[in-house]
Amino acid sequence: MIGSMMKHAMTIGAAIALMLAPSGARAETGVSKNEILVGMSTVLSGLNVYLGSNFRIGADAYLNGVNEKDGVNGRRIKMLVYDDGYEPARAVANVTKMIKEDKVFCLFGNVGTPTTVAIKPLLINEKVPLFAPFTGAESLRSPVTRYLLHYRASYNQEVESFVEGVVDVLGYRKIAVFYQNDAYGMAVLDAARTALKKRGLKPNETGTYTRNLEDVSRAFNDIMDSRPQAVIMAGTYSACAKFIVMWKRQYYLKGQKKDMNPVFMNVSFVGPDRLADLLDKYGTRVIVTQVVPPFESAGTRYPAIEEYAAALSKYFPNQKPNFVSLEGYLAAKVFVEILKQAGKDLTRESFIAAAESMNNLDIQAGNVISFSADNHQGSQKVYPTLLQKGSFQLITDWNVLRDN
Repeated sequence: MIGSMMKHAMTIGAAIALMLAPSGARAETGVSKNEILVGMSTVLSGLNVYLGSNFRIGADAYLNGVNEKDGVNGRRIKMLVYDDGYEPARAVANVTKMIKEDKVFCLFGNVGTPTTVAIKPLLINEKVPLFAPFTGAESLRSPVTRYLLHYRASYNQEVESFVEGVVDVLGYRKIAVFYQNDAYGMAVLDAARTALKKRGLKPNETGTYTRNLEDVSRAFNDIMDSRPQAVIMAGTYSACAKFIVMWKRQYYLKGQKKDMNPVFMNVSFVGPDRLADLLDKYGTRVIVTQVVPPFESAGTRYPAIEEYAAALSKYFPNQKPNFVSLEGYLAAKVFVEILKQAGKDLTRESFIAAAESMNNLDIQAGNVISFSADNHQGSQKVYPTLLQKGSFQLITDWNVLRDN
């Protein structure tokens, strides 16, 4: 539920947004008297199904509660979901159908950088907003695209957080990058190069693999030969887990040599909980930079986390809490607040105007949400976490890695 700080998080611009569509104006596409139709193209099959299915579950957990209370301004939110298998061409076909035939009001929660890059021209041409795509790519944030609105912090911010810890605090100088060979991987590789360049460094080695495959052997050999102190990873849980397990087995086989025990850093897109499951006993010196708070870490039980856990238990009792569904839940929470502020005469333009008027919205998750015409990324918060005994603990002092 939204506290008093949320109610006052809008500037005068929100009032202006309400005047964009006069009372009694013809309803916007996808908006009827009792319903708002929202589209989602996501990954519901293949190696990365965990990401799409859990983001959707988290969003539904929030939206189900909203719909039980008569929706937003008297309209229930209906989500139309298609599977794109994390493939750009399928995402384009899905979004084209949703816009042209299904007549959705907007899109929500598309998973992935390559798929979002592929549908971006459609959004611009058709003037259809996409809220909270599951990607941190800087190229989708800068320059600002009017019809793209992000919930999460960027990969640049995630990588900067990590490099600040291992380079500035721990003094590491040899940083390698393992990345998926597509727009997602390149976004993180560029972020790594940017963060390292600020410190007079560059990646000491890079290695890549193909999306939706697990051909990591060549990248593994190249990076292991370079003996890095840390490896920045831009992949999904299956590929990253395979890489790390291969490395750990070599480490133990060769007598636990000190120069073979790097820190492995994964950006949030990896699917942290599934990664932890796949790593099992090999999950040491593994970091994930999260964009939502670690719900199992001491001192991070924010009110929104309690709300999320209760909603998940009510609507999806067989689902365990995880970072991906938590992001879906929090993104849906912000989405609904924007819809409320856009008013009864909802249009796509009034939705964007209401979003751009949001300032310091407290969603009770340890961060605040702000947008503007020059900033379409609501949250700037990164929560670096260390995998310890199967759960992710917030890093408050990077020196913990000296003894880990």
